[in-house]
Amino acid sequence: MTRRGARITTLLSLAGILAVAAWVRLAIYPHVLARGEILPQVDGDAFFHLKRILETVREFPRVPHFDPMMNWPAGAFVPWADGFDLGGAAWVLALGGGGDPGRARIAAALWPWLLGVLAVAATYGMVRTCLPGRAWAGAALAAAAGAALVPGSIFVGLLGRIDHHGAEALFLVLLFTWAMRAFPPVPAAGPPRPGAFEGEGALLTGLALFVYTGSPLFAALVSVPLLVAALRRGRVLGSGGPGLVAGAGVAALLSVPFVRDTGSAWTFKNPSLIQPLFVAGCGLAVAAVAWIAGASGRGRVRRAAIAGSALVATALGLAIATPVPAQVAEAVSGWLLHRDPWIAGIQEFAPMYRTSPSGVPPWSGWHMEFGWAGFFLPVALVVVAARAGARSRARVLLFATVTTVLLAVMSNRYSRVAIPFLAATNGIAVAAVLGRVLPAGPAGRLPAWAPLTVLLATAADLPTLGLLLPPRPRVQPIVDVALHLRDFPPPRSDAPGVLSNWSYGHQIEVVAGLPVVVNGFGSYLDAPRFWEALEIFKDSPDALDRYMLRNRLGLVVAGTATIGSELTGADESPSFARGGLNQTYMRSLPLSPLLIAGSAIPGWDVPHLPTLMPRYASSAVVAGIGFKLPFLWVYERVAGARLRGSAAPGTRVLAELGFSEHRRPHVYKAYAEAAADGTWEIVVPLPSGARWPAFRTDPAWSVSAAGGPAVLVPVPEDAVRGGRIVQAGALPPPPPGG
Repeated sequence: MTRRGARITTLLSLAGILAVAAWVRLAIYPHVLARGEILPQVDGDAFFHLKRILETVREFPRVPHFDPMMNWPAGAFVPWADGFDLGGAAWVLALGGGGDPGRARIAAALWPWLLGVLAVAATYGMVRTCLPGRAWAGAALAAAAGAALVPGSIFVGLLGRIDHHGAEALFLVLLFTWAMRAFPPVPAAGPPRPGAFEGEGALLTGLALFVYTGSPLFAALVSVPLLVAALRRGRVLGSGGPGLVAGAGVAALLSVPFVRDTGSAWTFKNPSLIQPLFVAGCGLAVAAVAWIAGASGRGRVRRAAIAGSALVATALGLAIATPVPAQVAEAVSGWLLHRDPWIAGIQEFAPMYRTSPSGVPPWSGWHMEFGWAGFFLPVALVVVAARAGARSRARVLLFATVTTVLLAVMSNRYSRVAIPFLAATNGIAVAAVLGRVLPAGPAGRLPAWAPLTVLLATAADLPTLGLLLPPRPRVQPIVDVALHLRDFPPPRSDAPGVLSNWSYGHQIEVVAGLPVVVNGFGSYLDAPRFWEALEIFKDSPDALDRYMLRNRLGLVVAGTATIGSELTGADESPSFARGGLNQTYMRSLPLSPLLIAGSAIPGWDVPHLPTLMPRYASSAVVAGIGFKLPFLWVYERVAGARLRGSAAPGTRVLAELGFSEHRRPHVYKAYAEAAADGTWEIVVPLPSGARWPAFRTDPAWSVSAAGGPAVLVPVPEDAVRGGRIVQAGALPPPPPGG
């Protein structure tokens, strides 16, 4: 085949791989459009990014920083960097979404898809840079084929997965590709053009920091090969050091609006001056090493002393004048070592070497992120080290692969940035092996079907097939509830806030348009209030009522998905045992009735919640128990109607009301003991005769004493909301011998 024909074949193969990558990331569209509108998938972060992108479109190029609807009622600044959302807004405007809300939402949902496809293309480009020449073109195609279908790579690029993980992976690939160019492709080749090289590094570094505040970690990784190259070449301009310093300056300038609005200049949790300062330090270290290596004899010693003294003096000055050391220590301890109590409880940040709280073993988690490719990585590393490792750029790739995979082992979230390097290493290994065993010419020059084989082998993996062939479209329980709240908001404007689990705050705020106490920013907004909101679910009903009144909260969204089990079933939750409710759990937690519409369990002496009125339930139910129990309930804070009457002293009075949600029948129960004078009172939060969306109650409460004949007592809604007294009268005693 001629050189031109080989180039055309390569380009067509790459186009086919990118087309496959594009389609598999769109295959989730039935879920994203399950209700005829864009509903982001996976978690709440995607919802908040959607909101922020659309707000930025309206105020372009300004990115709003303060959100009065989170950390309710105080409000708070958004701790995310601006770059991802500003880029998403620019993408929306480029697609004509500025004046069309529907098109804007679709374009925003396509933003992570675009970044995912670009990451696949960047993986191809990285391998071509690592091993240039026609002989290794097949390796680059095989790497792109792997990156297209590794499950973790698909996951971050899904339509509607509006989060910055895909952007992180893309920029880290581009940064390491840039670092590779610090090494000549062959020993005889000259260095890159210094000005263009440093300019590229400045642009990539600045944008990486603008997109993700954790990018200083990536800059530190990239600095290692740059330091090695600087030692060899001994030239400051072209070492990459000035590019890192200039990139830090770009990031600092881009962060000025955020720092100005928030007044927070020294924190690792938000965009601030700490991140650019750290990257600038990496750049100065690279430049210093290059400057020292450029001298010889005593000149080198003198330069080393000058540079070392300057760096030490700068570090001491920063340690004295700023909280930089403490912030860096907190970042390493909290994020990487999981000592932050909030971070430690999030599966995304959990180490891959531990069994997850839901019982998923490490090997299974590895498989879910990396697919089959992850298990072949150790062999691939050996093959690449043996066949291509003598080349400096290949050593950079090996370093990048090992370090990013180790980061992934320490924290699940970094598996997304490791995938392109894993795919690149596996692709080169495939090319090296097949180039040896097939009559295909020099190592790496593969027959046309070889990358297709990699593509098909990767696609046959179960986690990938699960993403390619998603089950019947369904709406997540929290989105189902949030859609209800959007259509039927709380009636009281003086208490619009919603209390729920922090992981559901973004969905409630964005979909329902209601303010929330806690959300996916966790303790980073207001740590004392965050922990108070979590601990209140362990307190008493009276304490919860006072908390809601104090914080102007009218609604609680709770259930097994917030205080009991995760969405996979009852077998993972302490709330359940042997296919039913766990008696010990229900009796020990005062607010445990939140799992069951606030109802009492008289036989277990579990009282009902007298001021929380259930008004809606998620259509999805918990799997693995013997009755249909919704994941989530919507409760409205009410005064409660005061049922009063008389019965024999000391007898238990039981009030019951049949109700249904989504046509599933239940019975709400409440009880009290008659006093010594025979009087009793039960505060009931649920009206009879209610006809609400997907929720119905029977025409009257059934009230009985000690199992005697029941008295039917209608309780209107205004009595429940206004705290009115409803007389039940004297309850008949049980029949003799009953």
